[in-house]
Amino acid sequence: MVTGWRAIVTADRSAGILRLFGRVRDYDWGSPTAIYDLLGEDPSGRPAAELWLGTHPGAPSETESSAGGRRQPAEDAVGRLPFLLKVLAAERALSLQVHPDRAQARAGFDSEERAGVPPQAPWRRYLDRNHKPELIVALTPFRALAGIRDPRHTLRVVRALGHPPLTAAFEPLRADPAAGAATVLRTLLTMPAHQGRGLVAGTVGAATVIAARAAAGAAATGTAAAGTAATGATTAVTADVATDVAAAADLVVQLAAAHPGDVGVAAALLLNDVLLQPGEALFQPARLLHAYVHGVGIEIMATSDNVLRGGLTSKHVDVDELLRVLDPTPTRAPVLTPRTVGGTAGIIVRAWDVPVDDFALTEAICGWTAPAGSASHDSTSGGNVFRGGTLGASVSRGSAPGRNVSGGGVPSGSAPGRNTRGGNVRDANAPGGAVTIRRPAILLVTDGAVTVEGAGIPSMGLRRGQAAVVPPASALAPNRAPTAGGVSTAGGVSAVGEAMTADRALTLNLWGRGRVFIASPGSRTPPPP
Repeated sequence: MVTGWRAIVTADRSAGILRLFGRVRDYDWGSPTAIYDLLGEDPSGRPAAELWLGTHPGAPSETESSAGGRRQPAEDAVGRLPFLLKVLAAERALSLQVHPDRAQARAGFDSEERAGVPPQAPWRRYLDRNHKPELIVALTPFRALAGIRDPRHTLRVVRALGHPPLTAAFEPLRADPAAGAATVLRTLLTMPAHQGRGLVAGTVGAATVIAARAAAGAAATGTAAAGTAATGATTAVTADVATDVAAAADLVVQLAAAHPGDVGVAAALLLNDVLLQPGEALFQPARLLHAYVHGVGIEIMATSDNVLRGGLTSKHVDVDELLRVLDPTPTRAPVLTPRTVGGTAGIIVRAWDVPVDDFALTEAICGWTAPAGSASHDSTSGGNVFRGGTLGASVSRGSAPGRNVSGGGVPSGSAPGRNTRGGNVRDANAPGGAVTIRRPAILLVTDGAVTVEGAGIPSMGLRRGQAAVVPPASALAPNRAPTAGGVSTAGGVSAVGEAMTADRALTLNLWGRGRVFIASPGSRTPPPP
């Protein structure tokens, strides 16, 4: 966590902008193609789940010096960032999980430190004293589960699935709509393994029948009628509930295929089932139960490793601690659409407003044209960014955690994988315009190609799959003691605080035809830990 910003920088920052080399994480739930496609690579046969861009010690990025060629830790150039930027590509569902708030994280971390729990122990729950709010922006249609759904609606959906033991497990929602979800979760997630497998098998059997009917109905009559046909909806089961029943059946089948026998398949029915369209976003605050199911997105989060899991995972599960941290209050899924914050005829700049100070995410689209009949704030983002093509980066295989992503192609006339500095690197007629950012900032191009320039920043060309970092304007001297407001957090994932200088704002000019995501610290000073 940060109070303001303190950067201890040892790198050569004379260039003003440095190419950034992220790391690919090959978790087993990852996509076999999406991130490789973004990077312009042939698939390796291993799933690529996430591309990490930041200073997180689990897979820290590197920068190239202004002279080119020499790699160095990104932390030397920008200090310890309070956020981590990712490309996330989920082929199958991630775990049911919740993140603690700041107070819970501090208490949990301190307790485990006093108890002497090793940081690398599988059962270690709190690796730092920070919260972990998250924002994911869909690049493709993205399915997610987020927040406890209206319990009355959940009961109607569960009953319509037609498996009596499942209905019985969800009955506490009737007696206590406000907090019954916690009771249902405890019942499901702590039941004996053989009982859980039996419950899931029966639920999957019922769901498979409904999903097959829904698919047949969709093929014959269209999606709107398919849900009603699948459940045989009457006045007791309205068409909207029937549609949600068909979606729930599809969810059960999909989760069970990825996590056979896991009782989290049943527990997932407690949550809002959301399908984000490209450009829409989902914000996960502390204490919100959630899981990503399928899709590709840009994710930004506070730099923390605190995750409490309840199911749909082979990792350590701690139901008691998850329920202690969880907010069981029913809520709508926190879906966000982008807000237009700037632009001209050649560029549109949009942002997703989040109620935290750890990070901000902005999108700039050069050469943007509004879809026919839509307003400039339309929630779509120019279509599927993974359109193929040859733009992107290559990957060098190293021994460090993850795979180190190199610079890849740059505009014509430049050396591959090298920063493009000076000279005529862009078409004078290329569309574009100005974007004001807060630094330090990470830029990631997810489509097309752009040239970045600004006051004191020589031109740099970036193409699809390439990233750059803009360091802070000035560095504090190494070994300077933190101020009274600063807090050094164990676990290696946060900065100590001192107010950042007023020159953190910077105007960049972006030219070309492409889409750029810009991650930066939040606009306000976070509260003290």
